[in-house]
Amino acid sequence: MRTRESVGRGFRPVLRAIVFGSIFFLSVTPPVHADDKNECTEKSLKGSFGYTIEGLRFPSPPSAVGVELVGAAGLMVFDGKGSLTAQDTFHTAGTIGVVGHRAGTGSYMVASNCTGSAELGGDFGSLSFNFSILRGGREFAFLVTNSGTVQPGAAMTTGDEECTLASFKGAYTNVRLHDYRAPFFTRVNAGLEDLTVDGRGNMVFPPVTQTVNGVFSHPTATGSYTVISNCLFSLDVLIANEDGTTARVIREGVVVDRGNQVWAIGARIPASLDVGFARFKRRSLHSEDD
Repeated sequence: MRTRESVGRGFRPVLRAIVFGSIFFLSVTPPVHADDKNECTEKSLKGSFGYTIEGLRFPSPPSAVGVELVGAAGLMVFDGKGSLTAQDTFHTAGTIGVVGHRAGTGSYMVASNCTGSAELGGDFGSLSFNFSILRGGREFAFLVTNSGTVQPGAAMTTGDEECTLASFKGAYTNVRLHDYRAPFFTRVNAGLEDLTVDGRGNMVFPPVTQTVNGVFSHPTATGSYTVISNCLFSLDVLIANEDGTTARVIREGVVVDRGNQVWAIGARIPASLDVGFARFKRRSLHSEDD
């Protein structure tokens, strides 16, 4: 039979091993930093983000009379320290339509809860917006906060340091083709476009499904496009309607998510009263073989 003393002698080495092991574990466990607590800083937004804005701009005082349709597609670049630059194509339509290009610089602030605010000058005037960071800094949602505006926006990283024609390649579906005509939605156009892009500046649209104020048609189209190194792009499309007429459409925008999405706005000059948007999504996440 084991005595109390023998049990004690056997227990003490085990206790010493447990204590030593605990001390050793604590000594090698890395310290927890603020960055490990899921807190955001200005560094949480860094690099190039493509974006779109769409909505309305009201006169003062707010009234349905004189309201303008507003849209934009472009690029913001954040330095991770509180400064940003931006450039875009914007389209407004009220009594007339205006298409132009803006460029400017600004500043931004990020709170620890991953919300923030920003301001842009230059051609943007004094544009301000609030934002919320999503997906670990790969996206953010924002809302323009200038008085008299109703303009939500979305942004996503371009994902590539430099874009080329081959950044936009494969089989895509335009999941967000729509446009509205001023004054105040007198014409509404929506469609579903499937297209094939060859990565060398050419694309083809088989018959698409389009509805204008509820009247459906199935035009076809061919197009050419350019992509510059900062991932901004332009698209020139010739539409062949079923009645034998043709129409030319210019779209400008940005390649995001390493070419898995392309966001654009109608940019034909002279500007129409239709402010239109397109969001192409690649039907496969993998590029096709050359």
